Amino acid sequence: MSFGIIEIITLLLGMAGFGLQANPKAPTVEQALQYAIADADLAVHMDATSLVPGNYRLLSQLADQPQIKASAELSKLVRQAVGEIEGARGMAKLMTGIDVTTDIADATGLFRIVPGSDPSFVIAVHGKFSAGNLDKIATMAGKSAARQGTGTIVETGPSDPAIALTKDGVVLIGTPDLVRDRLADGWKPPSHDVGTSLGYLADAIKARPVLAVVLTMSAAARREALAHLGPHGFAADVITRHKAAAFSIFHDGIGFTWVDSSPAGVDAMELVVGGTLDVLRAAQIAPRGIAKIAMGALDSYRGLNAQVDDLIKHKADLLKIVETYTGDGSFKVAIDKNPKAMRLSVRATGKSVSEVLPFGLVLPGAIAGFLAYRAEESTAKSQMLVDPTSPAPGAKPPVPPSPIAKPPVARPPVARPPTKQP
Repeated sequence: MSFGIIEIITLLLGMAGFGLQANPKAPTVEQALQYAIADADLAVHMDATSLVPGNYRLLSQLADQPQIKASAELSKLVRQAVGEIEGARGMAKLMTGIDVTTDIADATGLFRIVPGSDPSFVIAVHGKFSAGNLDKIATMAGKSAARQGTGTIVETGPSDPAIALTKDGVVLIGTPDLVRDRLADGWKPPSHDVGTSLGYLADAIKARPVLAVVLTMSAAARREALAHLGPHGFAADVITRHKAAAFSIFHDGIGFTWVDSSPAGVDAMELVVGGTLDVLRAAQIAPRGIAKIAMGALDSYRGLNAQVDDLIKHKADLLKIVETYTGDGSFKVAIDKNPKAMRLSVRATGKSVSEVLPFGLVLPGAIAGFLAYRAEESTAKSQMLVDPTSPAPGAKPPVPPSPIAKPPVARPPVARPPTKQP
């Protein structure tokens, strides 16, 4: 099965709708932090509804798009790949009862660094869960679900994460002691007052990101990090100086918040952020410029190579792909610097996140690369059916045995005529 430049162009054009979607029912702060750790060093929040269902639906419909159906080989390959993904989804649903593409709404994980040991953590997952799901997970682990406080828990070992289902249908995964605490009758959500670790996380969640990472390190966590980084350098300075750092990805851009312990630190971070935004603008414009230069130069090589001729025929499609998956660098930036609070907040916004972050081709490119690999694998297998002596896909060619040195053959001495004496 062939998979050339035409198939890649067709596939990328068909995947133009992939991306992040706004979620009008994004989780509230109270929902996300109901089972939080008050003094976490690191927090990660993800809105799966903005990322998974829409993209999965587009993926499942990819083979039905007219431009892909027009190529029998490409359509077959896409259907095979989607079928494998659908099979894995079905297997997960059969084993746990959870549909990973529709049943998971959002997740918030909080991690506490423990010097000399693994981090302690709790991950709270919202979605469509029931006691039956936990029973299936327990069966997979060879355990049984037990009643604990107001919920149900599955524990696989003292040092292994526990999995629980709360009375309100939230799945908790984490350190057993922390999970049990959150199932107790008297559990109350921790406070997320302004200026606290959870307060910074609450600020990030209020903005409705698709993904947010918040760092608010304790003194013990800083010492642990500096033990690995050393006392000097930019990274060590950042670890020592910061009070809070948050990075968020939205459906239409990115956000960054920095809270320092000194005014000079805020000024330094403002320069770093400004330079980073300049680089992001250049990363959007440069690919467009390079593509235009390449397209303009291609005609000079017409007739020298079949692949180049294919590119020339699809020049308009290639330029359309570049326009679709990159921006022109004109995204909007809002910077709020508060010297008194030593806080810097930045928000970069475009029509889509790919107009700010230059990763518009990451997901489509990964899928195209996967399909290209599958096509190559299929071709190799077909070749094996025709010629069983051909190597299997990924197999290394056999190495011929090293010649064994033969011992020298003994030869009888050659008789020489006697030498005449003068």
